[in-house]
Parts: sequence; structure tokens; C-alpha cells
Amino acid sequence: MLQLAECGANIWRSVSPDTNAGGEVFGGQYLALSTSAAMLSAPGRFPHAMSAFFLRSAKASEPVEYRVDPIRDGRAFAHRRVIAWQGGKEVFCAEISFHEPEEGQPAHAVAAPSAPDIALLKSHRQCVIDRADELDPLVVRRVKNRVAFETYFRDPDEGLGVPGARPETMAWLRPSVVPAPGDAVAYYATIAYMTDACANFAARIMHAPHLHDGELSSVSLNHAIWFHATPTNIDEVLYVVDSPFAGGGLGFNRGSMFGPDRRVLASITQEALIRRRA
Repeated sequence: MLQLAECGANIWRSVSPDTNAGGEVFGGQYLALSTSAAMLSAPGRFPHAMSAFFLRSAKASEPVEYRVDPIRDGRAFAHRRVIAWQGGKEVFCAEISFHEPEEGQPAHAVAAPSAPDIALLKSHRQCVIDRADELDPLVVRRVKNRVAFETYFRDPDEGLGVPGARPETMAWLRPSVVPAPGDAVAYYATIAYMTDACANFAARIMHAPHLHDGELSSVSLNHAIWFHATPTNIDEVLYVVDSPFAGGGLGFNRGSMFGPDRRVLASITQEALIRRRA
């Protein structure tokens, strides 16, 4: 995952190029680095909610600048607005809210659904490599070169040969670098980054045998995250996503993330532009 360098008051810049071979910044990079920049401007605070919009594409080979506006610093809450810039244009924007955890308040959490053992599953990257001759070469390069995490789908054939039966997906995510204990910025940035992994697959899974052959194009439009857990172990994360609606060129997705201890970590929504190419 990219790192940030401070280059002014509440301004940070990505310090190395995104390795995404597709040429454009991966949406998870915006989410992760906006979270990092906001946290660096609010030391000791933990985010609880983020709402973001992808405004235009940015070149992966060039730095992106993240400008933070410290909207509010209260006793229980703080708020940051983050705008990402490249080439003099706004490419991404996010609102990030911080909240101090309160003890003794009402609490509940849903249980993680049953899922196959990750050791029994083939990684999505390997599945794509094995079927590369059937898929869009650009997408194959993107999947092969996205090394920040590995994805293991419950049913690797759905979307790679056969359409899904229902508008939902389940996958294990395994970050290549697990945040060190006590590194809150890395923890929240890693969660934010991984929420963009396969987030819009649920809206597309029933509508084409292959998600990566170019028949269906998709672009993330907006994304929201609610962080439910303070920093914990995330060497394996279960990501469950469903899509209650797709139509008119748009697909809506909602998901939950669970940690290795089956604890709920985060809730996610994402809307994407979904089009069938002529």
C-alpha cells in the first residue's frame, strides 16, 4: 500500500507510484490514503464513518495530493474533509468522522456467516491467470499486479465461467502486509483499502458468465464505510456483499467485513456504474 509524505500544513502526497498495470489509480488507494491523511491530522482519534465520491480517474504513475480540511474537533467527535488532487483537478473527495468509543452503552453484533476454509480455496489471482486466454488482457494485468491483498472466493467459478445464481458474493481477503499491533493508521487504511476489493461484483455477478472479459464495464461512483471495531488482528478478513438493486446503468452493493475471530469489523455500501458494452 502506498505511503504518504507531508508536504505542507494538512497536505500529504503519495510517495510512490501505484503498481496497478491498468494505468489508473485503484479506488482502494484513494480510500486508504484519505483515511491515513485524515488520521494524521487528528492524532489519537479513531474514525467511525467515511463517505466518499470518485470524481474522475487519475494516473497511477503520478503522485496524488491529499488536502485535509479540519472541519471540527470536539470532545466526542471530530470531522475531516479530504480532497485528492492530481494535475490541478479534484479526483476524489471524502468526509471522515471520528468518534471516541464510549463504555457501557448498548451493544450487539451479528455473527459471521459460515464460510469455507481459506486453505481449501484457490486465490482469485491464480484463477484469473489460469483462464487468462478467455479474459480481457488489461484486466488480467490489473489482477496479476494488485499485490496489496489476495482474494479467495467461496465459489471461484462464479463470474469466471458461469454467472452467479444470486446477487451476492463471499470472499476471504488476506492483506500482504498485516498492520503491526498498535499501528492504528495502518489498520484503518488497510480496512478501507480492502473494502474496494470486489465490492461491485455482487451487482454484476448474475449478468455475465465472466466478470473480466470486458462484456460488462464497471466504475465505482461512491463508497461509504462504517468502522465498527477498534484495531485488531486482520490477517484474514471475510467479506460478504449483496446487491438489492441494479438497473438503469447503476448497481448498488452493501457488505460486511468480519475478522479472524468472526467479529464484525465494518459495514460498506458502494454504488457503481455498470454498462453492457455494445
